Amino acid sequence: MKNILNEPNKIELLKRIEKVKESNKALWGKMSVNEMLCHLADQVRVSLQLIKTKDASSFLTRNVAAKIVLAGMPAPKGKIKTFPEIDFVLGNGTKPTEFENDKSLLKNLVAEFLSKENEFPFQPHATFGPFTKMDWGRIIYIHFDHHLKQFGA
Repeated sequence: MKNILNEPNKIELLKRIEKVKESNKALWGKMSVNEMLCHLADQVRVSLQLIKTKDASSFLTRNVAAKIVLAGMPAPKGKIKTFPEIDFVLGNGTKPTEFENDKSLLKNLVAEFLSKENEFPFQPHATFGPFTKMDWGRIIYIHFDHHLKQFGA
């Protein structure tokens, strides 16, 4: 399974991020390309506990839904709610700045995530509960892939 912790998958995602241009338009959804870069960066910030989220997990989401999602079930476009703490529609999350700066910040956060030891106290996922570095690496890959496709990358 693809995971940002795997070198080829990491390289693939970083190349796709690099291909994103300010002129890219969303194929679905409401985000601009800058908002997408900030949204992905916020996911990494959440994993690193730089943005705190409330626990909205349940027995079902921790024990069933998490396994299904991590196994690779594709997310339905526009049907998955983001964490309120990083939902730009609610006015939350990191606000876009300059395009190349937002892109650079995202790549730097990926590098920071990758540099953490497995024992680092990663924040539990707000919906799926406790996550290891491997789990976060997998969900980051899935989430990045989804939104990079949204912008044709």
